[in-house]
Amino acid sequence: MQNQLVRSILRIFHNADYGASNYEFDTTRKAIDIAQSLIDDPISPVAISDPSVLYELAEEVIAWIHSEKYVTAVRTGKPRQLAQTSSFSWDPGIYVMARAHVAGMIAATHDALTNNRCSGSLSSGMHHAAHDRGAGYCTFNGLAAAIHAARQLGAGRILCLDLDAHAGGGTWDIISRKFDSDVVQVDVTVSAFDTWQPEGDSRLDIVSPDGYRKAVEKALDYASTLEKFDFIAYNAGVDVRNSGVSESDLRIRERLVRTFIGDTPAIFGLAGGYTWGRYTIDDVVAWHRLTIARWAAAS
Repeated sequence: MQNQLVRSILRIFHNADYGASNYEFDTTRKAIDIAQSLIDDPISPVAISDPSVLYELAEEVIAWIHSEKYVTAVRTGKPRQLAQTSSFSWDPGIYVMARAHVAGMIAATHDALTNNRCSGSLSSGMHHAAHDRGAGYCTFNGLAAAIHAARQLGAGRILCLDLDAHAGGGTWDIISRKFDSDVVQVDVTVSAFDTWQPEGDSRLDIVSPDGYRKAVEKALDYASTLEKFDFIAYNAGVDVRNSGVSESDLRIRERLVRTFIGDTPAIFGLAGGYTWGRYTIDDVVAWHRLTIARWAAAS
């Protein structure tokens, strides 16, 4: 595939369905606040687009990456225990919300690979969702959906780069079931939650908050030694701030990641970022805007 990025707008996907659940939590609401911040205080050349035209495709991909029993549970609420494995109390809006977040990741993938550029989605609640269950505030796995969409568009070598505070065991569960060794997951975490056993070129590093920035540098250096990737899906969790990583290190991480991506078509999803502790939603929005601003500056 040709990997010459088109320098143009940074398209980011979002719509009101991202907050469709009755369950109110940072994961189910922060996309609305971030989108509003981009209206009130624009970052050039960002453009927000609605991914709802891809809802039907999103449902097909969800059915491919997740078990029929689990998808039915999320859609209908039955069985309730399975429907609530994401940790959210079930309501019909949970399915609407999760489908929208997946559609956004697929739309960003189409935009990135069709136009040879970078793109993003204000999607969260993804990387702990496994083939047959949710977990850790994650319902459907938008990262796995993006990987599948990229494959359908002809991408061979694909990297899932996960720098959230928690490991992406759900993503790895789906990768190991559904994809071949040309799909690689590189994961740096400051938490033992949802860890997984790497195989092939994939890599998982569990580190302390103080060692996080250096571990990210080493992980990106490692990924740079691998055969070139056609597409990168970045899980840009900012919940490392909730775990004690400094804002300075978070800023450096975003610069390192965008430099590493270079001219490879790539997308980002928001991933974790919470008001836990002394933080406010304004803090969370500001942290996520660091990713958006860095990617916009390179567009």
